Amino acid sequence: MSFRKCARTRRLTNSCPLEIQLLENRRLLAADITGKDPDNQLVIMPYAAPVDGGTVAVSVSSAGDITLIGDAKPNIVNVEIRGNAVVIDGAESTSFRLPGAVAQPSLEVPLPATVRSIHINLAGGADSLYVKVSSDATIARDVVVNLGSGDDSLILQVVNADLKINQNLTVELGAGNDFADIFVAEAGSLTANRDINVRAGSGDDTVVTGDDDYVDLDLLYNVEYFMGLENNSEIPLAQRIRAGRDFTVDLGAGNDRLSLLNAESGRNLSVAAAGGVDTLVASNLRSARNTSITDAEGVALQNLTAVGSLFLRGGSGSGRASLDRVAVNRLDINLGFGNDQLVLGEAVTVNVASSVNGGTGNNSAYSAKPQPKITFRRTTQTLTPVQSTELLISVLDQVAGNLRAPAGSSGITPFQVILAE
Repeated sequence: MSFRKCARTRRLTNSCPLEIQLLENRRLLAADITGKDPDNQLVIMPYAAPVDGGTVAVSVSSAGDITLIGDAKPNIVNVEIRGNAVVIDGAESTSFRLPGAVAQPSLEVPLPATVRSIHINLAGGADSLYVKVSSDATIARDVVVNLGSGDDSLILQVVNADLKINQNLTVELGAGNDFADIFVAEAGSLTANRDINVRAGSGDDTVVTGDDDYVDLDLLYNVEYFMGLENNSEIPLAQRIRAGRDFTVDLGAGNDRLSLLNAESGRNLSVAAAGGVDTLVASNLRSARNTSITDAEGVALQNLTAVGSLFLRGGSGSGRASLDRVAVNRLDINLGFGNDQLVLGEAVTVNVASSVNGGTGNNSAYSAKPQPKITFRRTTQTLTPVQSTELLISVLDQVAGNLRAPAGSSGITPFQVILAE
């Protein structure tokens, strides 16, 4: 089990003063045991002084509005919708207070007959939020999550349940270097009848949105696995994360990474990057209208279907894009500034006249088959098949590298310490 699998299956807790454990997770501290036998290693976790995780105000209105408001301290919050109750805790570091009551380390609040909305705002501080839905739930209006400023972590997990939001799902990560993982597993689904909006804000952010059953995230960044993902015709028509109208991800400023899997929009699907070096890995996407990707320096797309057009706009630096098993009505690509590279796989199909514009710089393109409906401008078709594979590897490695410990570090990131048992 990798750290990312570990992150998806553990509740958030405080790190204890001293932890000694067998390293069953062979990747969690891989940077510390290179060249050793991980099965026989003891790991001594560094001492961490107790953290004051602050107090979170909790309220449930008679109309069915559930609200959690954090403070400026590093709040650690677990929220689980389970049966007819919502269970809230934060280990020993964060306490929770109902109106007029004494703060408690945990709360179990009966759900109202109708849950009208859920609003979570953790304000400042390096916050960690884990939301789990393990039984069917319907939210009559909106679900809004705002982590505020600070280096924050979010896991939103729907497991063997259907979460239906009658209006919008909005996730705001705020300023800071943030991590967010929004996914479904087993027989789960997440549907917003209107829009899904994920806004990462400024900072170097990592966002994972997807389906734990369809793609093994431990293997996703292996180029052979990524290239061998199933054909469009074999993918179920109903995606596991669905927006009835628009599905929008805004990565904001910073060097950001996005993995977008098994998502569908009833209208448009959009990914917008901004300043910095941004990378997108995506598979099994569907949009009933258009799909657009803007300002990303590295793009790897597999299994994408759009009834309308796929718009791909490069950033201000040198970009790399690899597309395969892409079926759209029209392809409209402008790679922008810089020395850019583009690969179109054998299974890229378009219905009407389309264009690829390399923009300024020394640009190259490779198509695995003749594309009479696609006009190439400001590109030279000089990439070989081997070079096209190397390009895809470089994009996948850039995303995967965000999950590795930085050079010279202890191999333990703050998020890993929080999650360590």
